[in-house]
Amino acid sequence: MAPLMAASVRVAAPAKVNLHLRVYGRRGDGFHGLLSLFQAVSLCDDIVVRSLKATDSIRIEGDFDCPPEDTTVYKAALAFRRLTGKAGGIAIEVAKAVPAGAGLGGGSSDAAAVLRALSALFDAELGSEALARLGSEIGSDVPFFFSGGCALVSGRGEKVEAVASRGDLAMVIHFPGFPVSSADAYRLLDLMRPVDTHEADLSPDELRRAYFREPAEWPFINSFAPWIEAEHPAIALARKRLLDEGASFAAMTGSGSCVFGIFADLKEAQRVAGVLRGEGERSFPAFSLARPPALG
Repeated sequence: MAPLMAASVRVAAPAKVNLHLRVYGRRGDGFHGLLSLFQAVSLCDDIVVRSLKATDSIRIEGDFDCPPEDTTVYKAALAFRRLTGKAGGIAIEVAKAVPAGAGLGGGSSDAAAVLRALSALFDAELGSEALARLGSEIGSDVPFFFSGGCALVSGRGEKVEAVASRGDLAMVIHFPGFPVSSADAYRLLDLMRPVDTHEADLSPDELRRAYFREPAEWPFINSFAPWIEAEHPAIALARKRLLDEGASFAAMTGSGSCVFGIFADLKEAQRVAGVLRGEGERSFPAFSLARPPALG
């Protein structure tokens, strides 16, 4: 007798921060090349995927910044169906904690989490590599969320090479209260930097070695930061505030708008986040993850 299909699967969808993000000039295919060091963190959306009796039905619930049919969650459900041919009804509930438009990869992580949950819910037995290939159809960052806690990401974001993740990074993630569109950030980069510059071109090996140094010694950069911070001074002020509060390293993640600061330990990160929240700011203590969260 075949095992009974699970009625529901719960999964956490973790945010990521870009410890390093070197963006190169526009390529012949219209995309920008990049070399980045991604770190998954404990700030997570909570997702529950359930089976429905109504075949072909897909129901999405959550507080999104776009219609449910335009979310990566819905796109993941459609991609899963195309690949597997499974047409059972699906209900997906997303409790958002990761701010949208913040450079934290929340939409990409949600898509990866939904693909993992659907594979388990419908006994599809898809491995991480197959799910990552499927996820790449939804967004360039999606494959990272199947790789583990830390990875070197290159190409236009589709090439992911896992790095053994540190478990000792405590941080404060600060959301300045507004999103930054990735498309707008790339347009600004092209406008203000029409010819690729001589920013630090660290090799993958140099990035790996630097990752295990003390954060105060990190040589990491973010190619977007000078231009986005000039356009949105609140981001630069937030980064400075984290440094003033004792962060050993602070940077913008992705194309913004969030910034993060690395602190001595989680207790200190919780203290600083509490201070900022007491001032009405949206700040989250977090720590580095070594692997994708387990399904529940």
